[in-house]
Amino acid sequence: MAKGMRVKLNYDVSRDPDTGAEITRLTPPEVTCHRNYFYQKCFFNDGSHLLFAGEFDGHWNYYLLDIANAEAVQLTEGAGDNTFGGFLSPDDSALYYVKNDRTLREVNLHTLAEREIYRVPDEWVGYGTWVANSDCSKLVGIEIAASDWTPLNDWQLFHDFFHKGPHCRLLRVDLQTGASRVVHEEKIWLGHPIYRPFDDNTVAFCHEGPHDLVDARMWLVNEDGSNVRKVKDHAEGESCTHEFWVPNGSALVYVSYLKGHQGRVVYSFNPETRVNEAIMPIPACSHLMSNFDGTLLVGDGSGTPVDVKDTGGYTIDNDPYLYVFDVAQKNYFRVARHDTSWATFANSRQVTHPHPSFTPDDSAILFSSDKDGKPALYIAKLPEQRVMLQS
Repeated sequence: MAKGMRVKLNYDVSRDPDTGAEITRLTPPEVTCHRNYFYQKCFFNDGSHLLFAGEFDGHWNYYLLDIANAEAVQLTEGAGDNTFGGFLSPDDSALYYVKNDRTLREVNLHTLAEREIYRVPDEWVGYGTWVANSDCSKLVGIEIAASDWTPLNDWQLFHDFFHKGPHCRLLRVDLQTGASRVVHEEKIWLGHPIYRPFDDNTVAFCHEGPHDLVDARMWLVNEDGSNVRKVKDHAEGESCTHEFWVPNGSALVYVSYLKGHQGRVVYSFNPETRVNEAIMPIPACSHLMSNFDGTLLVGDGSGTPVDVKDTGGYTIDNDPYLYVFDVAQKNYFRVARHDTSWATFANSRQVTHPHPSFTPDDSAILFSSDKDGKPALYIAKLPEQRVMLQS
């Protein structure tokens, strides 16, 4: 198999034993498949096609699934795809992804022609998820000095890398010309650069590492590199995680949790007023994502976090559910069990993570799980009968 080859999928449809929700497993449990990062565009605007990663060709490559016809076309080939960071263009015409930590590439979804947009200099390594602005004319990414770089294949390496204080830089790249400019540079591990939707002047990023050791996780910077500012001072024993911009750009949303506490709290940061507001308490979810206007959130219940140093102080019971949260009503319901293991698999810390998000019409949840074997993709329709809960 190679680029352009087609894979016929046999969906497996079942009912969740606890909520009755209809669950469709899209990919076979004997082939490693997973979704991209939860805030990266993966559906066509009409919901008809889905971008995902699969190992059908012996490598983790990108595929585009025609959902109605259960047929996927291979978009990339060979080793080295960053299969978490890739995303579709707003007009559904192209895939953007990074290969071999070195080259930013564009794939034309109609012709499958591929072009190199930007090449990371030899003395640097392209790291993590690179995120475009709303009109997909440019993106922001992180580069780490090659002299500091270590592949982060497990959580011990993740912890060790934090203490190294790697030389990192946040850059922006023009997606037409490949021209680049450094926005911000530090001898601190930087991650998760994200343009604020519909506001190219504002970029969020994080200080990466064990959540209970970083000084303050979330930061903003102007696109020209000016006005670096902190989103939130952490309280004693507080960790913050998995921040994202509401897709309409109205707020930066994140999860806060305290040492010794089972539950967590969703917060919203207004970049205009610089006010952090507690939205609602939630069960112990790892990742959150919202619908377009932030009226609904989806989260994946988890267990004791592995990305803290003091795991004993943050021990919590494992929660196997996907949840949808109604922001206005401040209540929530269980969608279905994800039952993933959260294990490191095939040298990946991320591939078993659910990373849930809504389908374009808000009627269902896309997620990854290894509950049936190797990691696979699932879509869970929101249950018709919903038991509303409050923390």
